[in-house]
Amino acid sequence: MLLLMLPLALPLMAQEDKQNEEFDWNPVIDAIIEIESRGNERARNGIYVGVLQISPVLVRECNNILKSRGDSRRFTLNDRLSREKSKEMFVVIMSRFNPENDIDKAARIWKMGIHYTIKGSQQFVNRVRSIMKRNQKEKEKNANAD
Repeated sequence: MLLLMLPLALPLMAQEDKQNEEFDWNPVIDAIIEIESRGNERARNGIYVGVLQISPVLVRECNNILKSRGDSRRFTLNDRLSREKSKEMFVVIMSRFNPENDIDKAARIWKMGIHYTIKGSQQFVNRVRSIMKRNQKEKEKNANAD
């Protein structure tokens, strides 16, 4: 039965990819980077590494998602030390678990995983939103100064 359903799921997975490719995650990612590592690509906290404090489990999940889509790309544990590769992993995770591109949900997933709680993640969401707002104001201020 699962094999019969797989062809029906492929267009949905392609749609997820398209939604996330068009969405600009950079303001969210930049805010999370500020919270997680203050931009330090070599930041370490136990098993969490890099600007986005990525665990080995998240790297493995990204690779499983890519494999399920027939994508030949794979991430390594060392990719966590790359700002760009870390951002790519964020987008892969969001494309699977947050295809609606919900900013609050993205922060919640990043803080607690896919089984997050509102109560347990609300402070993190508030911090992400606050930093995003501050960064947007700075961006507008700099644009007006030019």
